[in-house]
Amino acid sequence: MSWKLVYWILGIIVFLPLLNFLLGVHPPRFGTDDNPKRYGLDYESVAFPTSDGLTLRGWFIPAATESLEPSHQGEMAGNTCATILVGHGYPFDKANILQHALFLHPSFHLLVFDFRYFGESDGAYTTAGLLETRDVQAAVEYVKSRSDVNPKQIGSLGFSMSASAFILTSPPDVKAIVADSPYATLEGLIARQFFFLPGFTKWPLVAMTKLYARLLLGVRVSDAAPVDVVRDLNTPLLIIHGDADSQIPLEHSQAIYANADPDKTTLWIVPGADHGFAHGLEGPRYEVRVRQFFEQHLCTAARP
Repeated sequence: MSWKLVYWILGIIVFLPLLNFLLGVHPPRFGTDDNPKRYGLDYESVAFPTSDGLTLRGWFIPAATESLEPSHQGEMAGNTCATILVGHGYPFDKANILQHALFLHPSFHLLVFDFRYFGESDGAYTTAGLLETRDVQAAVEYVKSRSDVNPKQIGSLGFSMSASAFILTSPPDVKAIVADSPYATLEGLIARQFFFLPGFTKWPLVAMTKLYARLLLGVRVSDAAPVDVVRDLNTPLLIIHGDADSQIPLEHSQAIYANADPDKTTLWIVPGADHGFAHGLEGPRYEVRVRQFFEQHLCTAARP
């Protein structure tokens, strides 16, 4: 082997993961031209801080006011009892997921928010789920601070990156999680980005990407592993995944489900659905199943 070839190989191992890392934490941001006003909904533009000093922004869409009368025991009457945190995917924004979550209105309050770096929120970079756990916790603390929210009845609906972030955070105040197309490990997704390399030859590049994340951002890629977190998850979890997902293969959700509590976890595999198309393919069936899941685990029947 010539020295020139050795230099080429070393250059690839050093610089290709660096380029991949930089593009990963600074992806192009895709803005969506949509907002609740377009659907005739009352809403508040809200902002709240994270524990590391960022400001996140979102929309709080209140449930139907006529159903929000408190019962004599302080609980919300009827099925309008809970607040759902709604998270978007990578590299999109809150407006991108809005239309897909509106079926939960007017039965639930909705907090649709931008994760760090995306949309209107602060942040110089994204970590695809690692530091986004702080964003989830910030959203939880924000809705708990509102007088119109029952802090004991909070759920979350996440897609892709946010689905993984909700599982990774596992905040005790969130009593039901719907995770649409989550990843099992961020490391596994990084490996997929080097798909053009056979077998074990991609792993030096994965290792270098992890090293850059540690050195430049102070985060451990290995910590982004919902597949491990669910071992200790006591929250009811509905996992939804298409068997034709070209971005995050079905095997990711299957691995999460295999490690989760079978009494509290359901895996719904949607035939023929690519990444983000389960709702589009299943339509009303998707909406009914998700709504009933939240009602079962969050909503208290009206008391006389």
